[in-house]
Amino acid sequence: MERDPGTGGHTAGRRRADGPAGLGAGGRPCRGRFDCDPEAPTPGALPPPASVRLGLADDHVLDHLGTLADSLTTAAVAFTYSPRGRHRAQQRRTVPLGVGSRGGWYLVGHDLDRDAVRVYRLDRIRGDITRLTAPDDSIRTVLEQIADGRIDPPQVTREQLETLGPAHGTETVELEADADVAATFLPHARHDPVSSEASHDEAVRLTVETTLHDSFLGKIAVALPRVRVLSGERLTALVRRHLEAVRRAHRDSPVPAEELRAPRTSTTNDAGAKIARVMSMAAYLHATGGARASDLLERYSITPRQLHRDLLSLQQSAAFDSAQFGHYIDIDPELPLTRRVFEKQLLAEDPVIRIALPGPRLQDTLGRPLRLTAPQALSVLIALEGLIASQDPDTEPVRQAAARLRDRIRAIVPAELDATAAELSVAWQSADEFGHEAVLREALDGEHAVELLYEDVQNRRTRRVVDPVTLLHDGARTYLRAWCRSVEGERNFLLGRVLDLTPMPDTPLSDQARALATEPARRPEVPRRRDDELVILRFAPSAAADADAWAPVREVWGEDGARTVEVALRSGSIAVDLALRSGGDVTVLQPEELAGEVVRRAERGLAALGDGVSSSVEYPGGQTKGRTP
Repeated sequence: MERDPGTGGHTAGRRRADGPAGLGAGGRPCRGRFDCDPEAPTPGALPPPASVRLGLADDHVLDHLGTLADSLTTAAVAFTYSPRGRHRAQQRRTVPLGVGSRGGWYLVGHDLDRDAVRVYRLDRIRGDITRLTAPDDSIRTVLEQIADGRIDPPQVTREQLETLGPAHGTETVELEADADVAATFLPHARHDPVSSEASHDEAVRLTVETTLHDSFLGKIAVALPRVRVLSGERLTALVRRHLEAVRRAHRDSPVPAEELRAPRTSTTNDAGAKIARVMSMAAYLHATGGARASDLLERYSITPRQLHRDLLSLQQSAAFDSAQFGHYIDIDPELPLTRRVFEKQLLAEDPVIRIALPGPRLQDTLGRPLRLTAPQALSVLIALEGLIASQDPDTEPVRQAAARLRDRIRAIVPAELDATAAELSVAWQSADEFGHEAVLREALDGEHAVELLYEDVQNRRTRRVVDPVTLLHDGARTYLRAWCRSVEGERNFLLGRVLDLTPMPDTPLSDQARALATEPARRPEVPRRRDDELVILRFAPSAAADADAWAPVREVWGEDGARTVEVALRSGSIAVDLALRSGGDVTVLQPEELAGEVVRRAERGLAALGDGVSSSVEYPGGQTKGRTP
């Protein structure tokens, strides 16, 4: 299968492509929920935006946010931090000024040991955040500056987060690229590229739109010096910081790892995903009064075969009385026992599926309001702020409802939690940056083929005609599962590597694609060949889960949460590009010549960027400029 796992580094867990539905939190279900309003609109009346996802955080990050809620601008905290490109964690003391989201959650604070503002990514904090109860002179000085207005925490937070990327929309930058790499940036281009009048042979100039997300910085880092940034000081500064972290990670001596061993078999299998999905489906059907089968298929991204099995499992769920007599869930209409009849009759009619719960015990379990802890309540407020921050005009009713619910929650939570929620800075990250997902959904609905230009993990480009089967969401990555007519087989295409996409409405789906659609989706896997090259990589703690996508042959986990793995790659150049894309979160340890090549490529890229340009704003009071450690 075509496979490019990618290295976002923002998710702290892994999620199966066909895993449980719902708002994800770093690959895990979101902590805390509110029951649906009994008077909620009918299913499908207000669908969530299909092309946008808000990653909240994993449980540790939510705990950090809850702790910071008690300390923003009022006290100092201490924590152990793993900076980008560093193999050893460092102790930090800071006065928190604000928190915000730019593809991940960040803390803006005054670093007491460096006497300067710093921006910390919360998923790089190891262990707990502790409040310092005995303030010294440095802490008192900063708190006094906050109290008398010399430091404006909301303003400093906004300005520092702005250095990481725009809160809404995109930033326009001018690039000049050699012809052999220009196609990589075509999906970002506002209009067709034009030939450059510069001295570079066959170079093209592009005006591109970007959110300055890590994935785009990684593209620039890999392409340098064959791509040149003509305008965009913030982009230049962020790419420089990205490459400096890569070089630092490969020059710094890593903590010696234990002997690599065969990876343990994961216990988070299909059964766990199915249990979570079936429970979510039961709550949804109970709260809404029913949903059509087609709605369930789309909502949970499952096949008809999986839906049949889930409903049969739900039908066998029961609440037991004191005599251990089971009271089972009733499903209307009655379910056929065979998949063939289920698909030919029930799915063809697409009825509204309803459930009747067996008595007060199970009804109370699914229907009663929940008491939320402070971190759980904060997670709900974060999700609501994310909905409110959406710029999609089609979601205006959702935004209005979210704003009303947010205001009601903030009216009853503790004052410090309300203050934290009021200072949240949430920005959307588009999961469909190039609009491919919308085109593919139209092709899926219209049951026709598409033509795509695809760049694989070795940067080879091929043009193919494929029959779309489904879209798979694997953590932060989205794949097109399709029948490829070029190779006559099933393939998974990473949407971020689709450079061009053309609908073919006059070319209906093949019989092979229709047959493939009846089979369960599998998580995309890395293909193996006998002549693959073995490479040892170190994934930083914040990126450890990304190693799963590369199918480790052997591995070992460090005490700090870092993960060292041996992987089989078709070419060593894949490891070099992976390290350059990761911004210091992935280090090539062996072979040494590949590690040396990473350093040489990073230095060539830094030289191509020219003299340093600061990406930071002035800190109030004339102190040191801020930056992300």
